[in-house]
Amino acid sequence: MKKTFVFFKLFLVFLIILYQENFSQTNSSGIVINEVLANEPKSYTKLEWVELYNLNSYDFDLGGFKFVSKSDTTEFPSGTIIPGKGYLVLARKLVTSPPDSVSFEGFWGDNTGVWGDSEIEDFLTVEIKLSLTNSTGVVTLIDPENNTCSFTWNKDCGDGISWEKIYPDSGDGLDNWTACIYDIGSTPGRLNSVTPAENDLSIKSDDLFISPENPKEDQLFRLNALVRNVGTQRSEANTITFYSDYNFDGELTTDEMISLPQDIFPLAPEDSLLFFSDLMFSKGSYRFYAEIGEDDKVYNNLAFINVKISGEIPEVVINEFLPNPQSDGAEWVELFNRTDSSIFIKNWLLGDSIKQDIITEDEFLIEPYNYLIITEDLNKFQFCFPQTECSIIEQKGWSTLNNTGDKIILKDSLGFIMDQVSYTKSWDNGVSWERVDYDKSSDDEDNWWRCVYGEGATPCNKNSISLKYTDDVNLAISPDPFSPDGDGFEDSAIFDYSIPLKSEISIKIYDVKGRLVKTLVEEQPLASGTIFWDGKDDKNRKVRAGIYVVFVEVQGEKKSFLKTTVVVAKK
Repeated sequence: MKKTFVFFKLFLVFLIILYQENFSQTNSSGIVINEVLANEPKSYTKLEWVELYNLNSYDFDLGGFKFVSKSDTTEFPSGTIIPGKGYLVLARKLVTSPPDSVSFEGFWGDNTGVWGDSEIEDFLTVEIKLSLTNSTGVVTLIDPENNTCSFTWNKDCGDGISWEKIYPDSGDGLDNWTACIYDIGSTPGRLNSVTPAENDLSIKSDDLFISPENPKEDQLFRLNALVRNVGTQRSEANTITFYSDYNFDGELTTDEMISLPQDIFPLAPEDSLLFFSDLMFSKGSYRFYAEIGEDDKVYNNLAFINVKISGEIPEVVINEFLPNPQSDGAEWVELFNRTDSSIFIKNWLLGDSIKQDIITEDEFLIEPYNYLIITEDLNKFQFCFPQTECSIIEQKGWSTLNNTGDKIILKDSLGFIMDQVSYTKSWDNGVSWERVDYDKSSDDEDNWWRCVYGEGATPCNKNSISLKYTDDVNLAISPDPFSPDGDGFEDSAIFDYSIPLKSEISIKIYDVKGRLVKTLVEEQPLASGTIFWDGKDDKNRKVRAGIYVVFVEVQGEKKSFLKTTVVVAKK
């Protein structure tokens, strides 16, 4: 019995100590430090702030409380009221006053220069002297009886990302604090993103997607939204509504609704449900929203996606690219403006399926029906192609093009995909992929083939495979007969040919006994062209007068042959 009593006393002491520890951390007032933004967005130090939270269910007057950060101390006057279960943000710069250009109200409010004049400015704010350090620091709240609560951080959460308290009514140890997980980086005046809520449905921009991925004008496509229950309890019945924000102002109105509200039936914790709306829009750029009705965390109930509804062919297309340059060369991509209007490409992006980088931050435009080369190395490109006359840009962030196949993606300044093309391999070193027809889709595999020009590529010039080609093998020889006697008249035979695209041609000359005399061309990917025969054999000896057999072999999707004759005459 005595041992039991001693154990009970020790346990009671433990509870008292634990209570006193938590009591001292939250202090007797129930006012706690709840969120700290030490690393302000975009290096604007005036955007630093600290959020206080009232654990009580009643309003509380902070008169006589002191807030300390570094050497700055602010004492709140009587009448500084923080509502029950409400927030008070202590801002370094509350509203903008010229020449200041940034403020808390401008960044987290509606930027009118007045706090509290809109629905999003529905919590209290006070401007105080404040100075926070990104990587380490401490802030302290002291009540009139000198009871304190404080938060000490020891690392940088990242640009614009706040420290959030997980459980507001628990201690201020670092294990009860973590980085904000909300996509804009902080939650001033709102339930912390890391604080569990009972009834909490969520949707993120990553949960919005379009199928098919690149819808065309006046064609049906589907806007999909995945709703998740991230709360601790079974969610309450709710709704989801889709909008098209036609004017890109972020204000969703009833005339911008593109679907009636759809019912979200209660979901168990961690469950999700897919919703969709089938749509058809004309060509243009759109911002589609999905909005969930009100629950315990309203700020994760809204997400948007930017969508480009394009014509069958974009205005600027990927026209040629070289993924496998010579050892002294550089990778490059050629763009072509297929319209009669100049097109600005400032802040457009180019890259592969993993990453796209800005092409240029300058006010750059592509003239009508003109080319632009984007390369990883300007000097190497110009060394290999010194005669190019169109504009060339060396991209600072270049996504290496894989030789075994890759995807090239071109996006505009809003992140909309303008054009993209996939390839399955690279050709020989220095041989480019060329677009056959810029009025046909990039997705059409038959619209791409290797350069058939002898130099291996045609930067800033008309693509070699846009020359004449046919569905059959055609060969015309003139003059026939010809007399290679050196008198300057009909000394050579002219072989004009055209073959199917994506084929290789061999032309060989045989004598009447079937012996090979001359190989004019062998397994060359030439769509059309002209070849001359000067009447000499492969050893550069003049052949005898007589009839010779011309044999043409074409290998592509199918193998084709053509046989004819040519006569070598005497003078």
